[in-house]
Amino acid sequence: MSFKELLKKEAVTIIAAAAALISCMFVPVTDYVEYIDANLIGILFSLMAVVAGFAENNVFKKLSVSVIRLAGDTRKLATVLVFTVFFSSMLITNDVALIAFVPFTIMLYQKIGRSPVYVIVLQTIAANMGGAFTPIGNPQNLLLFSVSGMSVPDFFGITSYIAVISFVLLFISVLFIRKEEITISTDDDPEIKNHNFLALYAALFILCILYVFRVIDIIYVLSSVCLVIAIIQPNVFSKVDYGLLITFACFFIFVGNLKNIPEVSKAIVTALNGREFECSLILSQVISNVPAAVMLSGFTDNYKALILGADIGGLGTLIASLASLISFKFYSASVSSGKSKLSFIGIFTAANIIFLAVLTACAKLFILK
Repeated sequence: MSFKELLKKEAVTIIAAAAALISCMFVPVTDYVEYIDANLIGILFSLMAVVAGFAENNVFKKLSVSVIRLAGDTRKLATVLVFTVFFSSMLITNDVALIAFVPFTIMLYQKIGRSPVYVIVLQTIAANMGGAFTPIGNPQNLLLFSVSGMSVPDFFGITSYIAVISFVLLFISVLFIRKEEITISTDDDPEIKNHNFLALYAALFILCILYVFRVIDIIYVLSSVCLVIAIIQPNVFSKVDYGLLITFACFFIFVGNLKNIPEVSKAIVTALNGREFECSLILSQVISNVPAAVMLSGFTDNYKALILGADIGGLGTLIASLASLISFKFYSASVSSGKSKLSFIGIFTAANIIFLAVLTACAKLFILK
């Protein structure tokens, strides 16, 4: 892989590494590793490895074919595709939900001779806002739930509002699709590779959930995941997004260094005071919501506002959520016309701004009041 390709694929990781290295120049030499939340890195790795194991055994491909059999017209097809992503993202994360279902959506719409753009845009919003509901639905929720120490009911008390409102908005959005009868062949029905492995991955997933809900220690989860996968399917380790793990580690170092520069730390705390929701939402538009959550969580304990700001902040620009870039990359690879890509960005931006405006207003009026 050339440097240009690496920069394009892992731009956020490279920026995070550069920020960490530069910040180290302004802080006396210390044990920078202490800044890193090893438990969070461990559970992120474990979840990604387990989900990759399910994918390796065709679970998501099988699910895709199964749900499509429910569709009989264009509107029903879009509804099935969008809400499958919405609910699956709550368990397998927004990134994985899009990786699993967007390529399948593109293939289906090519078969029926229609543009998939509007549906892919809705799937992307569904992934970001469905994933916002649970602590494991996206990386920033996992981080903020972990560092906040809040209870499970308190967490869902915050995120349930935006999940319900997003569900309603998505349902309304699907109704704009003209209803036309279609016939889709699902002859190419993938087989589950190894049912015995699925039981093991399910057990590992339960262990991950038990850690997230503070029932068991991370060492038991991490050791179990590494041992089982190393024995049954070691190639799964190559499917983990190590760039995301490095990004988290680098931002932890960057934030740790900033906190040790008194003038900078004081300025950030002052700017954040009482404006955590707005700061996280705006910053997400520029550097995406995961880095924004990592950065701001080191300077405030108003986690309710941060959770809402980072989750809703995943809407808006194409880079507000890294998951959104996944959808754009898949669609871009399926078309050759630059006009088609610009059209995608236009529709994506318009839909995201509408969702962003409605959810921001609801958060300010009913949740943060």
